[in-house]
Amino acid sequence: MKKLHVFLALLLMATTVFSQTRNLRNADRELNRDRLDRAVESIRLAMKEPENQVNFNAWFTQAKIFTAVANSHSPEIRALEPNAVNIAFESFQRVFEMDQRDPLITIALYSASLGNLVSAAYNKGAELFSASDFTGAMRAFQVSVNASALIDVVDTTAIFNVALCATNAGDVATAKEFFQKLVDMRANLPAAYTSLAVIFRDKNDTVSAGRYADLAAELFPNDYSAMINAASIHLMLGNYERASQILAIMSEEFSDNALVFFAKGVAFDQIGMTEEAEQSYLRAIELNPDLFEAIFNLAAHYVTRGMVIRAEANEVPMNEQRRYDELTELANETFRKAIPMLEKASEMDPGNIPVMSALRDIYVHLRMMDRATEITAQIEALQGR
Repeated sequence: MKKLHVFLALLLMATTVFSQTRNLRNADRELNRDRLDRAVESIRLAMKEPENQVNFNAWFTQAKIFTAVANSHSPEIRALEPNAVNIAFESFQRVFEMDQRDPLITIALYSASLGNLVSAAYNKGAELFSASDFTGAMRAFQVSVNASALIDVVDTTAIFNVALCATNAGDVATAKEFFQKLVDMRANLPAAYTSLAVIFRDKNDTVSAGRYADLAAELFPNDYSAMINAASIHLMLGNYERASQILAIMSEEFSDNALVFFAKGVAFDQIGMTEEAEQSYLRAIELNPDLFEAIFNLAAHYVTRGMVIRAEANEVPMNEQRRYDELTELANETFRKAIPMLEKASEMDPGNIPVMSALRDIYVHLRMMDRATEITAQIEALQGR
């Protein structure tokens, strides 16, 4: 009886071996010998045979061969099948559909091979992204994501790359879908939250945009990019008070960052907190004396304040000459504060006509006619008069 069992076992093994067609055996052999050109030729012939269409080992062999092609360092081998990554993934899908063993067993059996495919797809995505083929890169990264999912692995970096490529390709729906996946799983990728907020902002869904910006600020209070992007989104939405709150937190954490104080100045300006805006711009310039935006905005801040005060002076009754003179002098004093800022801005960007025009108008208002004449000539020269 024991001999019969041994005989039956050997017969089963022989049946298993010989159930493989010659082309499939050749494909296996050439793959093991790293002769991928021959392996590709053999597996293509093998997969035309009906019996291999229902053989998960045949699909597995095809998956391994095209994964190896995609991972090859040889341009000639990769050229054998430019779509190798997708063919390999589709083959793995068929393997998982047909292999009815316990899922834990299948994951254990195929995880190493799928790991090779994940690597190949990821590298393909990076290569296509560098070549600015964002749609192709997106699809390659999607293969990486889906191949990982077959073995119950969630690759947040690959998911983010799909969304990033989709954004660059103008595929807003895919970008939203994959950024949303990351946000829903609370991934440690701050840019996903603010990118999703921007998508909603562009769709005029200001409530959702603000909510995701706030979520980024809540989850990543020590991350500069997350916080400044959240504040910027609120600024663009017109939520200046919320932006100033986020920036107030940032000014403690990033007390030496000029851009933080510049943004604070913008927020305070918009909600009418003039003194706070001025101090924020001054702090930004102190930290970075060459920050053009802060210099120009501080100048514009002074000009705006001066015009407000001058308008107030013009409303003073005729019989209140003293009050009129006080306000007029205060307006002129405020305009004078703008001069060094505008002169600095003009030095930094000599051809900036709006800056030069603002400076000329202040010179004229303050009766500084020599300087006004000089800068008028410069403007006319730039305009080709």
